[in-house]
Amino acid sequence: MQKKKLTIKDFIDSCSLVFKTYQYDVNLSKNRTTLWHFSARKSEKKYMIYCAPQYAKTKGIVKIALKKIPKGSRLVVVCSRYGATEKMEADTMGYSLIDYNTLEKYGLEMIDAKARLTEAA
Repeated sequence: MQKKKLTIKDFIDSCSLVFKTYQYDVNLSKNRTTLWHFSARKSEKKYMIYCAPQYAKTKGIVKIALKKIPKGSRLVVVCSRYGATEKMEADTMGYSLIDYNTLEKYGLEMIDAKARLTEAA
């Protein structure tokens, strides 16, 4: 049981690092009553991020989180993978769904871009 918690914690930490790479202000949720794992804010954009390695097991939580999300924020669900049906469901219900590999790719692209800017300076 403990190993599963570490895996989820590592998943959450990895996801939050990508948002930090894009210079978002990231606040990990320390409160168990919060339905998302962290929030990410940059300028007027505010996202509530729910990390779900196994998306199929979290559909009920996502529905509740959508009702409790602060006004002006958008729910983003990060999962290991999803199909066309899940993507269509997310679009219909009004939240963003992204797989971890794509999120990680964005993070690596930002790190490369920052490295090129540093080298050019």
